[in-house]
Amino acid sequence: MNKPYFTTILLFVLAVCQFIMYVELQGAEAIHDNDKVSDISDSAQGPTIFFEKPDFDFGQIFKGQKVEHIYEFENRGKDILNIRKVKTSCGCTAAILTNKTIPPGNTGEIRATFNPGFRTGNVTKSISVISNDPERPSYKLTISGEIIEDVSIKPRNIDFGSVSLGEKTSKTVTIKSQTKPDFKIKKITPSKPFINASITEEKNGEYVIKVALENNPEIGRFSGGIYLETNSRKQKKVTVPFFGEIVGDVTTYPKKIYYGFVARGKELTHKLFVKINKNNIKILSIKTSPDYVSSEIVEEGEKDNRNYLIEVKLHAEAASGKIGGLLELYTNSKIQPVVIIPIMGEIEEG
Repeated sequence: MNKPYFTTILLFVLAVCQFIMYVELQGAEAIHDNDKVSDISDSAQGPTIFFEKPDFDFGQIFKGQKVEHIYEFENRGKDILNIRKVKTSCGCTAAILTNKTIPPGNTGEIRATFNPGFRTGNVTKSISVISNDPERPSYKLTISGEIIEDVSIKPRNIDFGSVSLGEKTSKTVTIKSQTKPDFKIKKITPSKPFINASITEEKNGEYVIKVALENNPEIGRFSGGIYLETNSRKQKKVTVPFFGEIVGDVTTYPKKIYYGFVARGKELTHKLFVKINKNNIKILSIKTSPDYVSSEIVEEGEKDNRNYLIEVKLHAEAASGKIGGLLELYTNSKIQPVVIIPIMGEIEEG
């Protein structure tokens, strides 16, 4: 076979191969385009939820003042829109005012209610509308604004800190209205009998209130509120929270020993810190129960700083079941001769 004839045949074969590949490529692209058209067509045929104004800014409101807003939406799709659920973030409630089933071209309404409670400052909350819209199955709405106070409280709460048993102490708080020049406090009511609150100063509608802690007989943490009744139309009732801790001669951290759920045969150790709050107070002895729990003082401070670190050991021979034990500290304190720390947990079969 001469060379020119062979070259001609080779070029012809290559051309045929290229043509076949071109035809196959065009076919694949056509199929892909058809799939895209099918997807677009399916989406266009389905329901479409639309909110013209999904974000609502209520501007400024006073603390405790509720806000209501109605969000309008439309089904811009070709199929029936079903609203399955409306979920809200903290501080909001929402309800569908119209039918949950919205035909194409029809509209619906969702009412949102926002209650700021004790919040102040800028806030943004969200509402999720769950539907059968294939493109946006969860549509997010927002409600936002600023919460201001008519009655200002400085400081916002009263922290007495740690107070020794029998010790008296007091704090002051300033109350005034932001909008009412003739602001008046009509009544003051503490929530605890060992707290006394009284007005010590009043000038141009600004009040200074003295809050005194008097003769609390119980050791431990306490909390409550000073309830004020005012002539403010926006905040007729105002609460000033208070909290603190009454400590005796001996304080323990933590207040209880908790081992949690423990596999049978496992040994665990927890540490107990004992703080001595008064000179010349000391631990005389320690008793633990049940018998598979033991304790040992591993550190003891100096005479003027006699704090203790105690290891409380749960032994491997502990029986299955709940642990209902006690650690008893016997001291030379007159007000706390015995300090009891609960021991809790549960031993599980391995």
